[in-house]
Amino acid sequence: MNILIVGVSGFIGRHIYDALIHKGHHVIGCSRREVANINWQKLDFNQSTEDWQQQLSNIDIVINAVGIYQQSASQSFSLVHDMGPKKLFAACEKLAVKVIQISAIGAEQEQPVTEFLRSKRNADQVLLESDVPNVVLYPGIVLGEEGRSTRQLSVLARLVCMPLVFGRDKALPMISIDQLTQRVVENVQQWPTSKRAQVVVAKPETMEALLKNLRRWMGLGKGQFIAVPKSIINFMFWLFPALSVGAFNKQSIEMLSSTSKTEYVPVSDETASASLLKNKASTRFNKAMQLRFLFYINLMVLSFIWVASGLVSLINFEQSRELIALMGVNGHFADALIVVASIGDILLGVLLCVPTLRRWVIIIQISAIAIYSLIITIFVPLFWLHPFAPVIKNGAMIVLALYLLIEEKE
Repeated sequence: MNILIVGVSGFIGRHIYDALIHKGHHVIGCSRREVANINWQKLDFNQSTEDWQQQLSNIDIVINAVGIYQQSASQSFSLVHDMGPKKLFAACEKLAVKVIQISAIGAEQEQPVTEFLRSKRNADQVLLESDVPNVVLYPGIVLGEEGRSTRQLSVLARLVCMPLVFGRDKALPMISIDQLTQRVVENVQQWPTSKRAQVVVAKPETMEALLKNLRRWMGLGKGQFIAVPKSIINFMFWLFPALSVGAFNKQSIEMLSSTSKTEYVPVSDETASASLLKNKASTRFNKAMQLRFLFYINLMVLSFIWVASGLVSLINFEQSRELIALMGVNGHFADALIVVASIGDILLGVLLCVPTLRRWVIIIQISAIAIYSLIITIFVPLFWLHPFAPVIKNGAMIVLALYLLIEEKE
């Protein structure tokens, strides 16, 4: 059977590609960026329905596995999840090509709680109401080494004391990549007699059980857990609406909280983490998680240093005046300069937690450190000989910021 997988560069798309190749199908994968060692074609969701018709020549089944977790200037939820797929489905309808749509759990609800899910639902409904033979799958959180959610959960599992933001008894909808792939292959091998829309989740398990199994999967010992009240989570996002740690932000918490209230019929008697445990995490994955864990530690340390620096300057105002007087600045102008610089330091520390601004914040921090060091060198060169070496330690701060800049780009 000739199959086209849209979004083959992604975690789910690549696994489906490999599984169908293993079953002997002729598979073509398309994506924005080229993927090595596969039968690849370029994808452009800005292309017309007519362009899609040419790309679908001799194709029996299209599997749409495209999805983005966060929007960017070039990729919006509307384009990637809604407008692009609709043109693809229109071409499939004209050519009588079957479609398997990989949506997301929560998009099956009448009123999805996030823009991510609403954009998914828009395309799902168009497909379900069309004449295209189709299967729409709504997978839960997909576990697997390459999965972004799995990586963030694995970083969380590395903590000695792990926070539980959903409570101890709330089961979250999850499925392993092997379980999901098996479901897709089953639909390809035995196409249903009618349209099918199905939530695809494994046997329910709590966040605590999941994190315990992730620790076992990564070869770690037992850990401790602490339940975080929902009021604290809500207050944190009220203070910092754009706060994000990897895949966990206000949107993802809302999405998971809404789905955790719904009862789903599992497609497997095995939990997602139990399926994952059949193979231990690779050495490469564990190394990557160690570095990712270090990234967040460094992020928190750098943020704390900037906030503390600004607060200390304000608290010890007289000492700040004495230091700035060494540069020949006195009076009201000196006071204003101290206040502005202190507030600037605090903001740079706080804004470091905003992912959309983080890259520019780090660049500003590096520039500020360099400027501070230059001013000290010109006006107070003896500070280079200070027994606590505050100026010399600026070099370590720059290296730390550069590390975060590189990791943030990745």
